[in-house]
Amino acid sequence: MTRPNRVQQSDAVTTAWQFTEQVPHGRDLGMQVVSVDQGQVCMRLTPQSWMFAQEDTNEICTSVLYSLADSAGGLAVFAGVLELMPIATLDLRMDYLRPVSGDRALLAVATCRHLTNEVAFIHCDILSEGNRELLATANATFMRNTPGQQFRAGILKKEGA
Repeated sequence: MTRPNRVQQSDAVTTAWQFTEQVPHGRDLGMQVVSVDQGQVCMRLTPQSWMFAQEDTNEICTSVLYSLADSAGGLAVFAGVLELMPIATLDLRMDYLRPVSGDRALLAVATCRHLTNEVAFIHCDILSEGNRELLATANATFMRNTPGQQFRAGILKKEGA
């Protein structure tokens, strides 16, 4: 018998979709879950002109990349432990390898590298779709089981309710 908040592998994609639909900044940016598989998540983002750093250039604002890496990393935590729980980003460091042009969609591939009872360690590559050019890399740590809202597939429940 499994605990009610335990996620089965078949539910991982559904949960990821719900996450992108329910988190306002992910939904507003247009992030899409491409795949979820054994501790790895791939998300896609199609650049829009309002995401450009300046009007006369098509380079994407770095804050958009941070949001993409953070969202993919958070989902990689869930994919790594197959359990829904409140998490919080402790640290997110990004290395930019080249300017990010808005002429192609972006892919964020986040992998859960190591888990402890309290912390998840994530690596994320951000690539240009099509030619798979590596644009940036990120490393993040997430606190697991933070106080706050409890998540269940399909519902959101406040602690103590």
